[in-house]
Amino acid sequence: MAQTQLESAQRIGSLFPKLTFKLDQGKQFGPRIGRLCLTRPSDSLINIRTPNFLIGTSRGVIPHFSRDHVHSANGISWINVPFESFLEHSPPVPTYQAGSQPLHNFLGFDTSKHIVSLSLRDPLDAREMPANGNTHVSASCMRGVRKVTPADWRSYVLTMQPDIAFALSDTPFTAAPHSQKRLTKSIERSAAWLADLLRPVENTTGDSPTPTLNVFVHMAGGTSTSARRAFSQSLTETLHGLEVAVKPLLCLDEGVAGYAFDLAAFHVRPAPLSHNDRGGVIKIAENSLVLQNSESLAQTSTPDTAGTPTSLSSSMIEPLSSLSLSPTLDELLRASLDPLPITKPRLVTDVRSPHEILRLIRDIGVDVFDAGWVVKAADIGIALDFIFPVPSGHDSGPDHRKREIGHNLYDAKYAYDFVSLTNAFLAGYNRTSSSEAPVCPCVACSPVAPTSPLHHSKIDVQSHQARSDDDTSRKFLPPFTRAYLHHLLHTHEMSAHTLLVAHNVAVLDALLTGVRTILSGHADQNEAAAIFSREVTRFEEVYDGAMSVFHTARDNWKDVKYARGKGRLAREAQKDKDVRSVHSTEVQ
Repeated sequence: MAQTQLESAQRIGSLFPKLTFKLDQGKQFGPRIGRLCLTRPSDSLINIRTPNFLIGTSRGVIPHFSRDHVHSANGISWINVPFESFLEHSPPVPTYQAGSQPLHNFLGFDTSKHIVSLSLRDPLDAREMPANGNTHVSASCMRGVRKVTPADWRSYVLTMQPDIAFALSDTPFTAAPHSQKRLTKSIERSAAWLADLLRPVENTTGDSPTPTLNVFVHMAGGTSTSARRAFSQSLTETLHGLEVAVKPLLCLDEGVAGYAFDLAAFHVRPAPLSHNDRGGVIKIAENSLVLQNSESLAQTSTPDTAGTPTSLSSSMIEPLSSLSLSPTLDELLRASLDPLPITKPRLVTDVRSPHEILRLIRDIGVDVFDAGWVVKAADIGIALDFIFPVPSGHDSGPDHRKREIGHNLYDAKYAYDFVSLTNAFLAGYNRTSSSEAPVCPCVACSPVAPTSPLHHSKIDVQSHQARSDDDTSRKFLPPFTRAYLHHLLHTHEMSAHTLLVAHNVAVLDALLTGVRTILSGHADQNEAAAIFSREVTRFEEVYDGAMSVFHTARDNWKDVKYARGKGRLAREAQKDKDVRSVHSTEVQ
């Protein structure tokens, strides 16, 4: 493994891109705008205005998207790749890719358009996992759980050369609550693993600067505000015992490019299956954001952590008697960010609604969000339909109730609904020069006719050489309708989810574009923050924050999934029927 690291370092030399973040407007907490810039050694530049979003992958593929769809989606600029899905082989298959920028080349992403980051685990996966050890992190792949050491992870990062690498983090994925000692171990391990990744890469050229990685760190500390504050302080303190290893850094935070917060561990984990008196299966469905109770954190013992590179005294974490037993999400994020500089980007994963995104921008000042929830919406047949800021005359639905944030296209009422997917945006086909409403640019609402023939062989090229087309301008075709998507969903056509993901990503991009427009339209920061706060309140008054459309869509999706099921699907359908029956009985 050490030899692999040395060969990787010698091969890449100083080819790491440089990531910079410029805060154009904002304070420690509150709405802010900035620019995330990635400069490659070839002098190509990728500039992402924030607030913005990243989108995750499964085995390096954005769900339901081909490479052509990725390149045509202008809103996608940052793509995250969880490396655990490649660990079924040793060494992982992507590490065989040769040449410069192997991660981009292996997965087919555009180096001039896409920032590609690499994390060990999927930040949206909160399944219970075997406990991490002092020298390894548990990761999940197709063949079970793999133990990945910090040396392994550093080797993978140096070999794959991602634009951004996420440091390993000791996040407990066992049943809560966690003891105070466990939280201390989590902080110590996370800091030590970060230090290992920040060790300088050997410079073989001699006359060029030492290449450095762009590293994001997961903010450890669980649901304890004092533990989170202690971890942040450990990043800014002068190093003791690690000065040689991470030289010339004076503290760990100097080598950190940004801060990441994973909300998946905060959400209630589904309870294990159990049987009632009648033999039926009871399963507690996923709930909204609920934080772990800190009341009994001191009950569970954990193995000793002696021998870790860094040492954090448990006295840095306040006694439980002085802790808030139910800290809010805002309190936890503020505790992590308060000791840290404001000039670095903040990433939050596993947000679950546009309301949560807007509140985190307003109250905390988050710069980047993941788009996992819009992909999950497409999975269950939802076409998102909301706009920010809310225009006048768009205050409420026809029945004077809050508007749904999307359309459940599995619903039978859309079988003969021959209009485009959204009411908040126009389709490119219907746009006029006098219209002021925004246009949805996705391939579902604004499909574009190709300007040149698609060649599949040399014969195709020859057959089109003699034919010239005078009109090479882009022409919009009629949009795909809700009725058509309803039909595709009920016939299990994969293209339905492709069109929905493209549309939902475009709606999310428009939401964050609206945020940036409001914040950048006023020179006075306080005035911009006040106007933005009013628009967020109005958005919450107009659109349903309970996300009830997701619950009905999930039920309809299951009905269609199990309609023709045999074998395993039939058994799953019966289990789901039992769960619904028990739930309805409890409600009554």
